[in-house]
Amino acid sequence: MLAAHWFKQPARTDEIKVGSIYKRAHEGNIVETAKVIDVGPDALGIPHVTYEVSVERARLAKYEERRTLGLESFAERFRESIAADRPAVEKHDA
Repeated sequence: MLAAHWFKQPARTDEIKVGSIYKRAHEGNIVETAKVIDVGPDALGIPHVTYEVSVERARLAKYEERRTLGLESFAERFRESIAADRPAVEKHDA
């Protein structure tokens, strides 16, 4: 287990943007899905991520809530990006 920690890829904090969606699977068919609402510093200048999380478990009710984590902690917890909001129509200059 310790060797796995040494070879773990570092978290990519520069890729976390508003609108990005991440998921994290747990044992017991539990899946957390997080949609990034805001990324920015707190009053002390420490970067944080505010996100809406949905937690689902097979055959049980799902719940949703808004949470905030430090940017590094969020990046460690949610490593799998599954989608990001994109504009429906792109602007092109004529």
